[in-house]
Amino acid sequence: MSQEQELIRRFVAMVDAHDLSDLHEVLTEDVTEAGPIVVDAPSGGLDAFRAGWQMMLGSFPDLAVTIDETVAEPGKVAATISLRATNTGHYRRGEATGRHARWRGFVIAHVRDGRISRFDAMTDRFGMLQQLGIVGDDDELAAPRQASHHG
Repeated sequence: MSQEQELIRRFVAMVDAHDLSDLHEVLTEDVTEAGPIVVDAPSGGLDAFRAGWQMMLGSFPDLAVTIDETVAEPGKVAATISLRATNTGHYRRGEATGRHARWRGFVIAHVRDGRISRFDAMTDRFGMLQQLGIVGDDDELAAPRQASHHG
């Protein structure tokens, strides 16, 4: 396993264990994200990154994250991930739904000086929101709309 693969596995293990105290060991102080991993989180640097994950764990205290597969080259690692959690805390603009969701995603982590310096990540946030009941399911969204009559 490459150094890059070990690094992303250590990061995911920290998030999965809900122990963010040692993030400085795997992330640079100026870590950035191309598109937020945690929506509505502060951005710019390690402290903001940690605060974002603390927000996520507050909304989903049982969050579990696993790596399905990794591919690496020098200075970069890509991983597909699976996430599962129950929404028991305030999430974004609404109260807890109490519902469980499972979703997938991918992350490309750029490595500088032995630590992750940049994330480019995407998850199936829409599918997760559907499972939580925050947005309609596919059938509901595809239902024909009744024409409105203005007159």
